[in-house]
Amino acid sequence: MPIIQKNLKNKPSAIIAAVFIFFILIRLNPVFGILFLLVVILYIKNNQRTSIDLKNYLGATIISKINLPENIAAIQNKLKINDLVEENEKNHLDTEDIFKFIPAGDVSQAIKQTKLEKRKKYLHIALNNSMVEARSIIQQLPSSDRILIEVGTPMIKHYGTEAIEQIKSWTAPGTYIVADNKCADLASREVEMMAQAGANASTCLGVAPIETIDNFIEECKKYNMDSMIDMMNVEDSLAVLKKLKKLPDVVILHRGVDETEVTKGKQIPLYQIKQIKGNYSVIVAVAGGDTIKEVQSALFNGADIVVVWKNFYQASGDTAQLANDFLKEIK
Repeated sequence: MPIIQKNLKNKPSAIIAAVFIFFILIRLNPVFGILFLLVVILYIKNNQRTSIDLKNYLGATIISKINLPENIAAIQNKLKINDLVEENEKNHLDTEDIFKFIPAGDVSQAIKQTKLEKRKKYLHIALNNSMVEARSIIQQLPSSDRILIEVGTPMIKHYGTEAIEQIKSWTAPGTYIVADNKCADLASREVEMMAQAGANASTCLGVAPIETIDNFIEECKKYNMDSMIDMMNVEDSLAVLKKLKKLPDVVILHRGVDETEVTKGKQIPLYQIKQIKGNYSVIVAVAGGDTIKEVQSALFNGADIVVVWKNFYQASGDTAQLANDFLKEIK
């Protein structure tokens, strides 16, 4: 017998009573109903016997029937069920949660996003390994509004957008989350998916068709997300920007991992930073340099964001110190 059926059979009165009380409170005052639901979900979170299946029951029968308030992002973090990662990765990530019942059209209004500031410098940490490693690394990172957390392309391909949701739940409220989905086509669908998962920014390839990039930027604005254009394998970033209807929020100058390892000595096109900033008011990020020296060089040339990943591929006893060392360079 499925767990949900077994639980409902054993405790039908409790479920019926909870649903009845919820609807009474919703009619009296929607705020009371939300608070009651929060208490119920937190109880479910700590009750391993009904943790997964009962939350789906409540989500399907209750959440889909109510209009959630605009501060849903704060409530969402509290409602996350943090039992999704086992110590070994034999089990696939299962992150179904009640918020999948939010209508897609409500996402832009439901999630209040954190935005980048043009006068700040940021350390962008890309997570490209497993969820277990990601959690260990996040737990050791210092608290700073200058740290951006990226859910890397390999993670999104392996775990899906659930990785974004889970990593967001592990970070402090207000942490800026980048979904490195590297959109190449069908921008409207991809941006919607990243927005629903709670990302603050999404990436699109600079080698994608101009129509796709234009659509990507427009969709990001629709969902109140920052648009990031990754110029990996683009010879002239400025030429791409000139063709666009609207500018992205961030341009990423990117030397890829494979080209770095195969073509020794290949340089990141840092000279393009001043070219771009001399023509457009956009934030420029640099990816592909992982040493302190390379970070210093990127910042010296005017980069606003430096992206690192190699030192944060696996957690270690030096993870916190490494993050602090990089932060010291970002002034």
